[in-house]
Amino acid sequence: MPLPRLLSSPADWLAVAVVATALALLGGWWLDAQPVPVADGAAGRLQCISYAPSDAGSRNPRGVTREQLHRDRALLAQRTDCIRTYTVADGFDQVPAIARDLGLEVLLGAWIGGDAQHNEREVALVIDTAQRHRDTIRAIVVGNEVLLRHELTPEQLALLIRRVGDATRMPVTYADVWGFWVKHRALEQAVSFVTVHIIPYWDDDPVGIDAVIPYVDALYAEMQRTFPGKAVLIGETGWPSAGRPRGAIEPGRVNQARYLREFTSLAEQRGIEYNLIEAFDQPWKRAPEGTVGGYWGLYDSQRREKFPWLGPVAEAPQGRTVVGLALAGAALGFFAGWLGSGAMRLRRSLAYASAAALLVAIGVRQWLYLDAGNVAPVDWVATLGVTAAGWLAFGLAIRALASVRATRDPLPRWLVLLLLLCGAYVCLGLVFAGRHRDFPVWLFLPAALGVAATAILDPRGRAASLCARRATDEALLATWLIMAGLIVPLLERFHNGRSIGWGLTSALLGLGVLLPLALQSRKHQGAAEHPDAGPTEAVKHHAEGADRDSQRGRER
Repeated sequence: MPLPRLLSSPADWLAVAVVATALALLGGWWLDAQPVPVADGAAGRLQCISYAPSDAGSRNPRGVTREQLHRDRALLAQRTDCIRTYTVADGFDQVPAIARDLGLEVLLGAWIGGDAQHNEREVALVIDTAQRHRDTIRAIVVGNEVLLRHELTPEQLALLIRRVGDATRMPVTYADVWGFWVKHRALEQAVSFVTVHIIPYWDDDPVGIDAVIPYVDALYAEMQRTFPGKAVLIGETGWPSAGRPRGAIEPGRVNQARYLREFTSLAEQRGIEYNLIEAFDQPWKRAPEGTVGGYWGLYDSQRREKFPWLGPVAEAPQGRTVVGLALAGAALGFFAGWLGSGAMRLRRSLAYASAAALLVAIGVRQWLYLDAGNVAPVDWVATLGVTAAGWLAFGLAIRALASVRATRDPLPRWLVLLLLLCGAYVCLGLVFAGRHRDFPVWLFLPAALGVAATAILDPRGRAASLCARRATDEALLATWLIMAGLIVPLLERFHNGRSIGWGLTSALLGLGVLLPLALQSRKHQGAAEHPDAGPTEAVKHHAEGADRDSQRGRER
């Protein structure tokens, strides 16, 4: 078939666009599977690593056993000589004895908060534990980010720190983000050394991976100048392997490996004392901190090391398998489309082939997103509902594309309204309270493709359908989606690709509703009589004309 004849209709062009989309997404998987050169880490062992069991269900996991602690410590002993804990309650007072058996030292933590009775129990137990295991404990950390959480005043906290120090005659410290140490410098007098948290991801103005090591180096030097009479320990630093990007900071396997390798090399060169956060992923942290909270571990929740400390690292080693499965599905889809007869055989084959490839390429991304971010059953129900609705819209669009003739808007009203409502809700969260919210690009991409594709196939049919039911609600929701499509990446200063991807997905979903109305409005005198009319007025004033145009389109 000659090229001009092949691309003789919007449906033909749309089929090519769907194929191009499938190829682009498969290309993304292929690139993610390629090993990326990363500077090797420090030659020696890691200085210290924060520890809590990966299967913890809360900050203080209940019923931790000696067997669990010994299993985890034995694994960590292969990588470090020191571990940091955050409490002595719930069985963690056993840690020093187990550490002694494995040749480890402990930065022993006492969890301090706003509950005075809890603080009394914690302080008494940490004093007792320290006195019984003096040879294993490097120092005692009394409180972690208490000032950041505004649970005690600096004076109240200082009293507890001095009490532990006087009772144990051991080095004591307090750990908090560097900004709160600068704000409350008087606390310096209560501690043996200063423990600061430098976690670039959570800074108000995040620094990207290319500039982050000089930034951390300069910040550590500033802390040394600020507290000249005290040693400075970086009590927490690290990089997440999954979750929401913030500004220029992109979580990921390669970036996590790069940061930890480069930071430990810097620390070795500059003599920086540090503790990495953290040993194992903590799935429970997804509830208070969003998806990213659960993925700071050097090991995943199954105790598998996430990346090697030498040699290149791939973002998604399974990417080649995904590409292979997608191409196999595409071949089957093309064959299934070719089995039918008719003039549109090639278009149908391309539509089925690209749909099969997209089902794999997007579906795997969706599963990884759902598995990483969902915490409670209600999360699974909601996200699976959106996933099913999006694929239904996409499937109906592919069926319409593969048909010989266009049909009236193939998407039922309830489906379009549901997708618009879900997308608008996500945008509200991202615009007004987005610090811990993900950009659900993969979750909504099939929906956006389906709504947009059906609008391109028959814009007059979509406009007629909207006008016939006076769909003011859909028009308003679509307007918000388009506005948010610009606002969300703007809030991220266009620094990360995922926010831009969500902006495009949101806008595409909205344009699938508004663009047919806008095109229809230009063809009718009513639009000229109401030049200031918004989407709501456009729906009301052009219903009859849109119905006539749609009828003529179907007759052709």
